Amino acid sequence: MSKTTYHPHIDALRAFAVLAVIIFHVNHNYLEGGFVGVDIFFVISGYLITAQILKAVSEDRFSFQDFYSRRIKRILPAALSVIGCTVLITQFIYLPDDAVDVASSAIWSSLSLPNVYFWKFDDTSYFASSSYTVPLLHYWSLGVEEQFYFVWPLVIVLFYRRLSASAFMLMLVLTVLLSAGIAEWLIASRHSFVYYMLPTRAGELLVGGGLAALLHYGFLEKPKKASWVFPVSCIALLISVLFIHKEHTFPGFLYLLPTLAAAGFIWSGFNNNSHLAKLLSNQVLLWVGKISFSAYLVHWPLLAFFRYGYGEPSLLIQLVLFFLIFVLAHLNWRFVEEKFRHKSLPFRQLLLRQAVAPIFFVSLISASVICSDGFGVRYFSEQYKSQLVENQNNAKAPNSYKHVCQYWRLEQGHLADDNCVLGKGNTPKVLLWGDSNAAQYIGVLESIANKQKWSFRNISHAACPPIFSGVEKFVTAKRLSDCLSSIELVRSTLEQYDTIIISSAFHYYIEKNDDYFIHFFEALTTLSETHKIVVLGNVPVFDNFDRNCLAKAITYPWLKCDYVADTKKIEEINKTLSRFTESSPKIHFASLNSWLCKEECTPYKAGRLIYYDGSHLDAIVTRDSDVMSDFEVTIKRGVQFE
Repeated sequence: MSKTTYHPHIDALRAFAVLAVIIFHVNHNYLEGGFVGVDIFFVISGYLITAQILKAVSEDRFSFQDFYSRRIKRILPAALSVIGCTVLITQFIYLPDDAVDVASSAIWSSLSLPNVYFWKFDDTSYFASSSYTVPLLHYWSLGVEEQFYFVWPLVIVLFYRRLSASAFMLMLVLTVLLSAGIAEWLIASRHSFVYYMLPTRAGELLVGGGLAALLHYGFLEKPKKASWVFPVSCIALLISVLFIHKEHTFPGFLYLLPTLAAAGFIWSGFNNNSHLAKLLSNQVLLWVGKISFSAYLVHWPLLAFFRYGYGEPSLLIQLVLFFLIFVLAHLNWRFVEEKFRHKSLPFRQLLLRQAVAPIFFVSLISASVICSDGFGVRYFSEQYKSQLVENQNNAKAPNSYKHVCQYWRLEQGHLADDNCVLGKGNTPKVLLWGDSNAAQYIGVLESIANKQKWSFRNISHAACPPIFSGVEKFVTAKRLSDCLSSIELVRSTLEQYDTIIISSAFHYYIEKNDDYFIHFFEALTTLSETHKIVVLGNVPVFDNFDRNCLAKAITYPWLKCDYVADTKKIEEINKTLSRFTESSPKIHFASLNSWLCKEECTPYKAGRLIYYDGSHLDAIVTRDSDVMSDFEVTIKRGVQFE
């Protein structure tokens, strides 16, 4: 294949895309739709690759060997160098279990399958806060591209001479729509698959491929001067990064906005001498565009390393990290990406030196971390091992226990599961209901129920409030159907119980919408017509809480683990709840906060950590704790066991 002509406006688009992604990852609030920068990269790649292949195939000079030589030199050295450095660093600073996970993802990433790994083995979504410390998570997009490079050249070679130009274009358009349609259809039930995998992302690459095909077949000519499409595309790109956000159904048909805008930008940027085009082709943006691949590779590990130990960075630290990202990106671009990209080697030597050997090296390092149970070089440090045993917290997520019946969508069988019944007594006449903030009370309620000799069933729906109206104000569109279904299912079984113990993440829902208490109190009023009610208050919330802080402090200098809650907001919430319950003799209010904050509000009790995360108690630890008597008395009054 001939050398690709340089087009500065494409580097400008790369700069826009990588800056959007980095700003979004530094702080989501700065640019809520910044993640669509990845989709813009897909369009650029789809356009350039398709244009090169179509030109070579039409001139009977396409070679798979030549194509993959270029891909190896362009991608693997820079990508594998970052993977290798990431694994080396994590074995020094990450906790062993987490270092194993990073090493496992490194092996899959080096084999061009990171998206498959995160789809199959990572139990958090891309936008979940816990994903912010997974240093190779961003390689999923590289996996999508690399898998596309294995499929798309073969498709073009097979169909280029078998299909007319119109038929080829129709195939492209239908594939784009099918890909987006599959994403739209599966996003609610198979979110990880939709987000990470090629079938639902191929359409984005093929939007760029479609532009290349339109130009190749002559359906569209490159503009000879500035076009109105250029400023319109710029506006559409800005709208995408400013107004698309993680709560939208994405990917799906919505990705057509940023991808078509990117295609429009590419097309209208040719032969464009307008003031706007010149402004966007300034030397700073072009430099960012040239190092954009390396910037994308290094930015996420650097942010993940910081967040893993220190949590969310302050504004000053964000600026420092932003600067460091581009320093490291320039170094990787200058000494790795550019150095190996322009080397001329026979294909077998190239395959061995820039693919097989470095992949083997990365896999070997990763395997050594895995085989040493994540200790890596720390395996030989008895001091580290003893400190880890002393400080590590092995708490599990509450819903990982069989008796904690918390689900994203409740089914009929969940409400008949004997594992969900705790305490001592016959058929339970008490129901603990709510979201995860209700489920956190399971441990302490089990202890009280055993002592007072009554039983209760627990059932909770994650991120879904126990209310009967206005649910859509507090739940994302993707979760709304599951949430409404779960609420109705619980409501249909309430007649089986005499007492409802209820709670929710009051602090969270009030931030979503100030009307939450209106809807919650309406639900309490309805429930109190036929049931006794006990409302459990909001426990203190600890920002930037990390249950493994003490263990991480072994390798993270100056890490502070003495969390203290700001209780003003929580006190106001509990006062509001308490005042409402005083209006009815059938509604009672109980709070653990006088026990939790007896001396000061910290996540520790008698030197023992009693929180699982920043807003949830550890259900197992609190089960074994001796809570304040007034809480027990209120519960007893609510369930009326004498």
